[in-house]
Amino acid sequence: MIKGKEVIHNNQFRDLLICIMWPSTINYASGILARKVGHDMWISGIIGILTVLPFLFLVIYVGQKFSDKTIVEYSSELLGKLLGKILGLILTLYFFLNASSSISMYIQHLTGFLLPKTPFLVVAALHIFVISFIVWKGPEVIARTAVFAFGFSIIFFILVFMASLAEINIDRITPFFDFGVMPVLKSSIETDTFIGLTPLLVAMILPMVSNPQKAFGSAASGLFIGGFFFIFYFVAELMVMGPQVVAIMRIPSMDFVRSIQITQYLHRFESFMVALWYWSIMIQAGIYSYCSYKAFMQTTGIKKKSPYIIGIFGLAIIVLTYFIGKNDVWFLYLREHVWKYFAVPIDFGIPLILFLALGFKKLSQKAN
Repeated sequence: MIKGKEVIHNNQFRDLLICIMWPSTINYASGILARKVGHDMWISGIIGILTVLPFLFLVIYVGQKFSDKTIVEYSSELLGKLLGKILGLILTLYFFLNASSSISMYIQHLTGFLLPKTPFLVVAALHIFVISFIVWKGPEVIARTAVFAFGFSIIFFILVFMASLAEINIDRITPFFDFGVMPVLKSSIETDTFIGLTPLLVAMILPMVSNPQKAFGSAASGLFIGGFFFIFYFVAELMVMGPQVVAIMRIPSMDFVRSIQITQYLHRFESFMVALWYWSIMIQAGIYSYCSYKAFMQTTGIKKKSPYIIGIFGLAIIVLTYFIGKNDVWFLYLREHVWKYFAVPIDFGIPLILFLALGFKKLSQKAN
């Protein structure tokens, strides 16, 4: 191991992926999916998870051929210096946009339900200050925090399960494939707009994983555990509220927590749930922001970590978050109707291109 190298242990790596899988997915994805395929939305979620898995394998396979290098660094070897720089710039902007989207969802959650009189910009600035701080501290701190976030998420889902038992009606998730098979398959793309970034994130942090040979097992378990969390939430929302109610809501997750009958025993239950949920959404926004910052540093060739660059990044995220997140309706339209047209090609196209480039490089070497 290189002295001074930042190291993420495999269990921390797994917990990190769990924390990026579910928090924003339960926030907006359930309403989007319910409007497309009704009570089959949980099946779309499962298909989305299975779609991500092979691309996860591709990026780990390619990354293991270039030890101690991120996707930004080895892309120049596979695609050439110019195309490598372009890819690095794309990843910088794409991670940056996803970080801002994640932050927007959290701020909308708070200002829409718990802090309606607090200006959006104030809450965003405070949250982004925390995000900038953990980016400065680095991926090791983010990964260690993810272990605690995973524990809090388990508490979150146990409480949701216990509180919703009295309201569950299994008839609300049947019959299966009521909209047909093809609409369900197509709607799984909406799930991938929330979780499809996972392979690219893995490609950025793989060099930091303590045991790269076991990275796929850790990543796959993180994918499936995190996926189980949001599938469980989809099913719980459907069985408690029904697909028609979920479909008309902008953020069904909050209305679901408010609808389960526990407030007579625990007042302001939704505030407590948001506090538990916050840890995972903070990890998600934090690691996206770190990957954007890291991709920028490697693309530009800057070696030394600088608080000034992180500060500029933080200010830029505040501006972008205010621009795309202040208007709830516009943000929902962006996520539901626009996001997939650039997210899916980047999420799945880049790993596939690099895998093919590696194969072509090997064939050329054999031919020579």
